Amino acid sequence: MSTLVSAEEETARRADAIATSGWGAPFRFVQPRNACFWVYLLLVVTGLGYLVPTFVSTAGLYAEANAAAIITSAAFAAVFLYFLHRMDRWEKTPGLLALAAFIIGGIGSTYAIALPGNAAMMSLYAKTFGQAWAQDWKAGLTAPFVEESAKGVAFLLLMGLAPVVIRTVYDGLIVGAYVGLGFQVFEDALYGQNSAAAHFGADQAQSVLSTFALRAITGITSHALYTALFAAGLIYVIGTAAQPRRSGRGLLLMLAALVIHGVWDSAAALSGGTAAVFLIMIATSVFAIAILVVAIRLGGGREREFMHAVLAPEVTTATITGTELAALAGNRRDRRAALRTRTGGLSRRKEKHILKAIGDLADDLCASGGTDTRDVEHSRAEIARLRTHR
Repeated sequence: MSTLVSAEEETARRADAIATSGWGAPFRFVQPRNACFWVYLLLVVTGLGYLVPTFVSTAGLYAEANAAAIITSAAFAAVFLYFLHRMDRWEKTPGLLALAAFIIGGIGSTYAIALPGNAAMMSLYAKTFGQAWAQDWKAGLTAPFVEESAKGVAFLLLMGLAPVVIRTVYDGLIVGAYVGLGFQVFEDALYGQNSAAAHFGADQAQSVLSTFALRAITGITSHALYTALFAAGLIYVIGTAAQPRRSGRGLLLMLAALVIHGVWDSAAALSGGTAAVFLIMIATSVFAIAILVVAIRLGGGREREFMHAVLAPEVTTATITGTELAALAGNRRDRRAALRTRTGGLSRRKEKHILKAIGDLADDLCASGGTDTRDVEHSRAEIARLRTHR
């Protein structure tokens, strides 16, 4: 009798976890009755109003630079997208939502908000404090506030469009990174063209490649990271059905994004034009990665709770083992333990396939709301097949 009660409790916890987390919920972009949809379109159209004329007007003059900028930016985006896909290890972000985040970050935040906002603030600095002071400090005292606010607005619009999908701190980290990546890629394309213009159109491809190499090297600790931290902080500050408000923690993450961005952009001024600029950049990168690791661990705790609740009933029915549950709901150490203690006769490679199949089962369970659909039964059968076929 106690076993039956326990199973019922586990099933109830699974249903509650799926409903609270929003795992498996679809994302619909076109929402005519949602004001966020129209503001999203307004920002993208406004950004295109700046972007398209800028590149079309120079298409002939800087054709080589534009082509090089597009190719290098696309290559960087592809590598970073693969990295984000690997990092998104719990409930995968819907592809359409990731695309919407990338577009508004790259077009709306960059060209509709950040460029005019940066220009206005930098002009005020020059008029108030003089050209020399502004030349040293305008980037570091402008970009963090304008650009992080611009990307923060984009993330809030996405929350309004996907309130069930974007609920946890980890969602903020991943979706925020997509917004920041879009900003970074489209900004890099503009910088590439500007570098060609600075050389009066000579050696266009070389100018773009030099700019790309520099920004690719520093791109790991750039806009994608800033916005991931800022968006995770917003989740904490706002609070959701899956994440109680933790305003202090959220404000610290947002402040960290601003400080990292500001110090990076002010590295030359802080170093006084000496070689210490490299030490400042290295220290800032190490600090940025450390903060990101902390944010990932904090956000991952809630995700592990949800994954455990979703898969726990499968241990009771002997579909999976307790060690495999720990591997899916735990960290890399737990995963390595599952591979070491695999059932006799199973190869390490086969156990990896089983863990992947269990992940697919979790996805199917979330998509079905925890009910036994045909997809769910197929995933269970696939796990059993992998165990028996050695």
